[in-house]
Amino acid sequence: MTKTTKEYLKQIENMNRYIEQLLSEVEELRALSQSLSGTQFGERITGGNKNNEAAFVNYILKINELETKINQEIDKFIDLKTTIIKAIDELDDLEERMVLRARYISGRSWDDIYDQLNRSRSAAHRVHASALANLKVPTKVENKRD
Repeated sequence: MTKTTKEYLKQIENMNRYIEQLLSEVEELRALSQSLSGTQFGERITGGNKNNEAAFVNYILKINELETKINQEIDKFIDLKTTIIKAIDELDDLEERMVLRARYISGRSWDDIYDQLNRSRSAAHRVHASALANLKVPTKVENKRD
């Protein structure tokens, strides 16, 4: 059960990384689109169909598609994060809520968490283990990527 609970909580970090990857792809496409020259209408001696559409137009279309996908993923991310925060907030023990929020919502390091709780490493990990055991994971867990 603990591993499943951890995986459930780590969805926030995983979705965040996925969105960051998509954003990085958009930036790469933008850089490529700006480095391309426009269509040259000078005299050419070639046969066949001439594509007068500038190459950057394809990049613009891909960027628009990716931005739409990013917005959809951000909506899913917000819904997931809200659901997880609600589940954490239902824990009775304040320290358990603090540990899970710090670790999985804020992405803080264990050293920061030890300091925040003013607890030893082993004590903080006991609180964490207890929180994982007590957390009620919703039965309908969604993290779909269309």
